[in-house]
Amino acid sequence: MTYGQKDMRTKLAALFSGAGATEIGLPILYHADLFVDLIGENIRRRLYAAPGINGQTMALRPEFTIPSCLHHLKTGEAERAACYGYVGPVFRQREDDEPGEFHQAGIEMIDPQGGAEFDAKSVALAVSAVTDLSGQIPQLTLGDRSLFTALLGALEAPTVWQRRLESAFGDSVVLDKMLMRLASGGSKDHGAAAGLARVLEDKAAEDVSAAVEEMLEIAGLSAVGGRSVSDIAERYLEKADLAANAGWDASKLAILEDFLAIECDLADLGACLGQFEDRHSIVLGLAKFDLIAIAKAVAASVPSGMQVTYKADFGRRLDYYSGFNFELRFAGADKPVAGGGRYDRLLGLLAEKVKDGESVHSVPAIGFSIWLDRLFKEAESKAQEGTKA
Repeated sequence: MTYGQKDMRTKLAALFSGAGATEIGLPILYHADLFVDLIGENIRRRLYAAPGINGQTMALRPEFTIPSCLHHLKTGEAERAACYGYVGPVFRQREDDEPGEFHQAGIEMIDPQGGAEFDAKSVALAVSAVTDLSGQIPQLTLGDRSLFTALLGALEAPTVWQRRLESAFGDSVVLDKMLMRLASGGSKDHGAAAGLARVLEDKAAEDVSAAVEEMLEIAGLSAVGGRSVSDIAERYLEKADLAANAGWDASKLAILEDFLAIECDLADLGACLGQFEDRHSIVLGLAKFDLIAIAKAVAASVPSGMQVTYKADFGRRLDYYSGFNFELRFAGADKPVAGGGRYDRLLGLLAEKVKDGESVHSVPAIGFSIWLDRLFKEAESKAQEGTKA
């Protein structure tokens, strides 16, 4: 038994009870496409997946949010308040020799009323859980994808580039490469795929799909890397659109880079964003005021003196996140021990997939997950330090 595991399980049960969360048991096996479509293409290579008997690719669950939302849809109306707690294994290929099977615990909350207090409650529960389980107060980092989206809109970013930049938000390496490509007018876009994309530019989607299908048939393939013909055709069309819209105004790129460099204490958030607007004569609008309201609610809900930082470039690379997001890590640690955020669009996207195209409005939802293996490691390290002292 790993250090403190029995005690942690008891504390988690108390956390769920105190939050009014119903603890749920969830299946381990799901259709892989659910995760790829809703988390993003980058999850594909990290799944533990295999073909099912019906030809569909099945995967061990890589996280709990999508399974929790599926449970919500199957047990009642989507647009109803609910709070779920979970603890159990997830399966995802990770870097730095971390095991591919590891345990997570967390809470997912759905509330049609939403609001800043809703976000602050999730943060407070995560902070309380991590502090109680580890005996240490973590550092908190906040970000907001919707504010980044608002800026792209104010800068009139081409639609195809706005979609790509939003999908890269939270990964500074990928985002920097995209910005460099925009600055260079797409000159770094080489390769057979990009060349074919330019040939197919201005072609109708059905013509591109037919051409791709014919090429795959000649090669004796029905799909590539798990992608269907329509997926590949859409990707080629997107490449053509990206190439046509590369070469963005240098002044707009400078504004975007200035925004992504913003980092400040939570108490200074309003002033920092206001100064940014003044520097560039730009208006961030409702997204800014919503974030400031969340920041005030968070500040009132976490322990006094806790280090809380806003970073404009901070995000969690899951496509279903739609706004405010956060993570917790211990001082000096390389990896977070907990993270979460808003995913208001997820229930609607899932309903379309699993309930015969049923239309569901955006439903305010937020959740967080704790990486218990990293928490165990921190607890063991602290215990050893105490023994030596």
